[in-house]
Amino acid sequence: MTHTEPGADRSREALLRVLLDTAADLTALRDVEAVLQAIVRRTRTLLDADMAYVSLNDPERGDTYLRQSDGVVTAAYRTLRMPLGTGVLGQVATGLAPYRSADYLTDTALVHVPEVDEIVRAEGVHAIMGAPLTVTGRVIGALVVAERRPRHFSAQEVDLVGSIGTHAAVALDNSLRFEQLERLTADLGRRERRGTEELATVSRALDLDRRLLEAVTTSPDARRVLEIGRGVLGCDLTVTGPDGSVVATTAPTPPAADEAAPDGGTSVPVTATTETLGTLHAPVAPRADDVALLERVAAHVALALLFARAADDADLRAQSDLLEDLLEGRDVPRDRLERRMRRRGLHSGDRLWSVVLDAPTGDAPLRLHALRGLGLRAVVGAHDGHVCLVTADARWERPVRRLFAAEGWPLRAGVGGPADDVGGLADAHRSAVLALGSLTTLGRDGVLDGAELGLLGALLDLDRRGELPRALTAAVEPLAAHDRDRGTELVGTAFHYLETDGSAARTGELLHLHRNTVRQRLDRVTAILGPGWDVSPRRLDTHLALRVLHERERAR
Repeated sequence: MTHTEPGADRSREALLRVLLDTAADLTALRDVEAVLQAIVRRTRTLLDADMAYVSLNDPERGDTYLRQSDGVVTAAYRTLRMPLGTGVLGQVATGLAPYRSADYLTDTALVHVPEVDEIVRAEGVHAIMGAPLTVTGRVIGALVVAERRPRHFSAQEVDLVGSIGTHAAVALDNSLRFEQLERLTADLGRRERRGTEELATVSRALDLDRRLLEAVTTSPDARRVLEIGRGVLGCDLTVTGPDGSVVATTAPTPPAADEAAPDGGTSVPVTATTETLGTLHAPVAPRADDVALLERVAAHVALALLFARAADDADLRAQSDLLEDLLEGRDVPRDRLERRMRRRGLHSGDRLWSVVLDAPTGDAPLRLHALRGLGLRAVVGAHDGHVCLVTADARWERPVRRLFAAEGWPLRAGVGGPADDVGGLADAHRSAVLALGSLTTLGRDGVLDGAELGLLGALLDLDRRGELPRALTAAVEPLAAHDRDRGTELVGTAFHYLETDGSAARTGELLHLHRNTVRQRLDRVTAILGPGWDVSPRRLDTHLALRVLHERERAR
């Protein structure tokens, strides 16, 4: 199997940290110009692009115009206005999806405006890529990078601009709203035209934005955001995910999924760009002024969920990287390894077990998340096509069994160890993988200790390392040759027959064959290997040799 280089993982983690820092910096800014300058400068730096710019939409004129730029040379480009739906900028600003063009002027898939093309040509622009800026379903503009040479932007770069745009849109919307509210408050103070109630409404909005910003930037947690919203709106709030499950709530008793959005209440979407993260529910119909406050809470819930997701992804990548180092026996400096293990409650001198769990491909992320929530002293991650954990908890099996039973998941696990320190983990892991392979071969659930494989485990380990004498499998090589030459499956049939203690019926069930077909195959095996292959004293040698061939085939 091809493993991701540790350097690549560290590069992604570094990029993720930069993105999180960018998001936090943007969210903390309130001045519109400061936010716009931070957006274009950070974006240009992260993409290593010649220029970056932000546009804002003008619904009345039906176009989008450059509001702030970095790296643009000509005045005409800095003041560019683009009809919605035309060019890269106008198309992205419609909010449908990101767009990238390796060479804008020759891109026939775009709707071109001749006057705009002349401005682009004068600036010397070739490649353009951008993503929409969307907040709570509203498209407010676009974030774009451009190059004065042809460039093919990768899908990862498009995702990066989209991620920046997601955070930037919320920050920019916050700043625009804050600027608008401050301007309105100053105007009210100067003209003294509005009553105490209207001023209180504006103050509530300003105070709510301030508290929500502080909550998201200091400790992004959806429930904390809801608590602040409840304090202002005077009612419990609940966020449900796209599947209707409760993500966070301020209610003393979490409501059932079908009770989270009660009749007569108010719901607003929790969105980030084009992705729907969930729905925010209030049990009562608030006043018209309070609906806007509820939307502000929803926008900050979205930001908190995005922060939590990014942190969760970073933690999972860090654990997977640590698993690779532990289970592959890599030459990693001891102090660095010890430091990373301590974050998971482990030490290099602990007695450690390697546990390999079978999980369908689509269910692996869900099971990883659930296992990490058990609170075990363990490193949990995906490794070599399985869900794996390295733990110092000798009683790990009980909570894992309880979890799988509660979720309705079949438990099939191989375990190796304990290893006296990290140096023995690679051997313990190989033993666990062999044990899981035995359960899979027989179609059995449960937990199997690799130590129970005994001599068989030792032989399979020697074969995996290429150190098994060829003489040990020579007796069954004629069967393997027959399968290769004629496309038969005699090795598998003979192996399962011996594995099931000579039961043709059980062999048929495992291979999905009629028992008569099994008998016919066994007769052919006898013709090739000779009588007595399935009885003592030849039975054990034949069984072990067949198991080696079977494991070789499974490993291909």
